[in-house]
Amino acid sequence: MVLIITSAVLINVTACSKSATNQPAQTLKSDAAVLVDVQSSLEAVAPLVKASPMDLWWISPDGYSIINDNSPGIEAQFPGCVNDDSNYSQWNSTASKVITTVDAVMLANKFKVDSATNSSTNLSDDKHYDYIKAYYRGETKAVLAISPDCGSTMQTDNPVMYYSANFGYTNDYQKNYASQSPYLIDLNLKDVIVHIQKSDGEFRLLAVNYRRTGHATIAKRVGGKWTDVWSGQDLISCEVRNSNKIPLSMAPDCYQP
Repeated sequence: MVLIITSAVLINVTACSKSATNQPAQTLKSDAAVLVDVQSSLEAVAPLVKASPMDLWWISPDGYSIINDNSPGIEAQFPGCVNDDSNYSQWNSTASKVITTVDAVMLANKFKVDSATNSSTNLSDDKHYDYIKAYYRGETKAVLAISPDCGSTMQTDNPVMYYSANFGYTNDYQKNYASQSPYLIDLNLKDVIVHIQKSDGEFRLLAVNYRRTGHATIAKRVGGKWTDVWSGQDLISCEVRNSNKIPLSMAPDCYQP
């Protein structure tokens, strides 16, 4: 009798285990669907949320900054910043609400936070100028950027001023790393992004930008590596242009020192 009961128990346990194994795995929402959820959630805390492509800045594990232009994104606007106090109380309150709101969506959709390289440590951390919180899931990179600037993009007299928070994601990071990193590595450019403005033979005109400023660089391919021929924010001198045989397409104007 004991043997029969033991066998029955074993059969039941096996059946339960098999049933549990056959449960379907949770289906994750697409990146586009997650963006929709973030927008819907922000609409509960922001007066205005709209679609707004994002130039998503992502720092690679080797320390180079890769720009992912025109990434799918949204912008949340919070008017009234002109009345904020010297302690930025409104900005801090707004930022805290936005972070909590976006976190809830991203973590529920199995995104992880990149706290090592791409995220600010707290609201007072101005390493990235804006407050940044970075997320990733597989090959997808996503960024929440909350600007401390009180500004407006409205082209009118007396525009409404506001604080803004931008959120976006990209699946093009690896492709953009492959095209941008050769310039960053060869020219030893850290904490900046690059855009190729013009190409002519072995020469490239690059726009080199920090978070809020930048300059131009003319680079030349020499011995298989990019070298800095000239960098600056003003006109190149005619002497430098001519002595380096820089094409006129790169620098049509120059000055005589």
